[in-house]
Amino acid sequence: MKSVRRRSKRLWVILVGVFLIVFGLSFLSQKYHNNEQAKAASLAEFDPGYIISDYVMGDYQSMSEEEIQSFLTAKNPCANTDYDLYLRLSANVNYKWHWENGHFVCLSEEKFGDGEIIGEGDTAAHIIWQAAQDYRINPKVLIVLLQKETSLITDKIPNDGDYRKATGYGCPDTAPCSAQYYGFKNQVRKAAELFSTVLNGGWTNYPLGNNYVQYNPNAACGGSIVNIRSLATSALYRYTPYQPNEGALAAGYGTAYCGAYGNRNFYLYFQDWFGGITMETKWMNMETPRYLTTTRKTTMLSLPKTDDSGIVLNEGATNYYVEKTFTNEGRMCLRTIADKNKNINRCVFYDDLEDTAWSFEEMETPRYMKAEEGAVMIDLSTKKEVGKPKDYEYYTKKVVLPDDGMCLIIENDIKNRCVLYSALSEVVYKVYNMETPRYLSPDNNNAEIIDPVTKQKLGQIKKNEKKFFEQKIILPDDSICLLIEKDNTKRGCVKYKTLKETWVTMERPREMKMAVNSYKINAITLENDYGIDLMVGLQRKFVMKRYLYNGNWCLQTEYDYERETDNCILFQELSEI
Repeated sequence: MKSVRRRSKRLWVILVGVFLIVFGLSFLSQKYHNNEQAKAASLAEFDPGYIISDYVMGDYQSMSEEEIQSFLTAKNPCANTDYDLYLRLSANVNYKWHWENGHFVCLSEEKFGDGEIIGEGDTAAHIIWQAAQDYRINPKVLIVLLQKETSLITDKIPNDGDYRKATGYGCPDTAPCSAQYYGFKNQVRKAAELFSTVLNGGWTNYPLGNNYVQYNPNAACGGSIVNIRSLATSALYRYTPYQPNEGALAAGYGTAYCGAYGNRNFYLYFQDWFGGITMETKWMNMETPRYLTTTRKTTMLSLPKTDDSGIVLNEGATNYYVEKTFTNEGRMCLRTIADKNKNINRCVFYDDLEDTAWSFEEMETPRYMKAEEGAVMIDLSTKKEVGKPKDYEYYTKKVVLPDDGMCLIIENDIKNRCVLYSALSEVVYKVYNMETPRYLSPDNNNAEIIDPVTKQKLGQIKKNEKKFFEQKIILPDDSICLLIEKDNTKRGCVKYKTLKETWVTMERPREMKMAVNSYKINAITLENDYGIDLMVGLQRKFVMKRYLYNGNWCLQTEYDYERETDNCILFQELSEI
């Protein structure tokens, strides 16, 4: 983003007598001043390593939308009514000016849609306020950025080209602006996103500490080592990577040889319009409250002075941090939830902490558990609610939290979240009587007998063994498990899907006759055997029976039993003799 920008739109208007002197590169030119610049804030206290505090840049609630609108209107009420000037400017087909109700429409009255739409959509005040809230950036920072980049706050006759690159985002000093970032709304939001990224510890090419910062895009102009002491200052340098030299500082809002003015003007406008650009010692909510662990033995600080509190934290000490502030040196300091609740003003430097690496332990007895009303899933790092568990889940791992609470992790969950043990209870299954108690045997292999709570294997039923089942329970995965013994919910069960129906000797073998014309069926496939017609009145002796998966009983004749077939006749198609 350019350190200083001048718009070419007025250079061609010879008729109005406006001439600007351009010094080689556009970043050296200086836009015409307003009256406030004549009484510019003092640069005697300008510190290139600490231009703005993190607290001030992150104070996203400093202005309401109404206050932003009032400020924009007070700075520039769109009072230019020179229609002849509008007509002359309009001859330039490269730009468009907005004229309405007898005056040029300026930023305080303009509306913006998505892309480069002008004249309809959201007000500038709303766009600035919304970006400030979404990215937690001080709206004053965005207002000053608009002024120092394109003078849009005070410009009485802006055009669509000015709005297209309103904050200079994607506009390096050494190359044309990137069209993908065009549009007022896009420019404001991208700028806010960049500041937010750096302020929250994201990438920057000017990190905290000593950095070489040039005085000008021309490397021949030199530079110096700057000890950057706030992330907010680092964000400004990522946006505009130059510092003012002695000449630029001595010139106030003016120009100087080899000067660059972006960060200097940011400081001046902010101080002139709002003041307190390096204000500190106010607690702010962390964007992501979370558990953090000390990387070395450290002493907590007592604020507002950075005196030792006497409380020593050993390396590896883990606490839950919820608030942040910044010392006069620009270092971020975090306060624990315990100290916040007790209103104790002490903190730990952020650079002495790291995100807690959680140690997951296998549960001694993994098991199903029931979620009580109000149970929630918690992100281990942020301690924020991230959803609700199902009524029944199978828990396999645990984490012991720093407050000695236990949090259980669902089987195969890889999202670093858990459910507090205090919000869970042991599973007690409801036992149902089977509609048709009967013998069953394993399907293909031995069938496992499991504990329905822990899933542990308690034994097995061999492949050809038959077991009589009378009761069942429904497991959390909606599968049916048949109980081995009655009236004991803590004993084992066998999953029904691992069993198969089997032939059972009839309690009373007997002669029966066909009640309807029909056919034999295969008890496994349920297909009809059309080779033999069974006529009404036909008598046969039946010795075996089998329960079918469709809920019917099927009886087998003595003849089919001796031949070891799976053929049978549906019970409802037979009658007693």
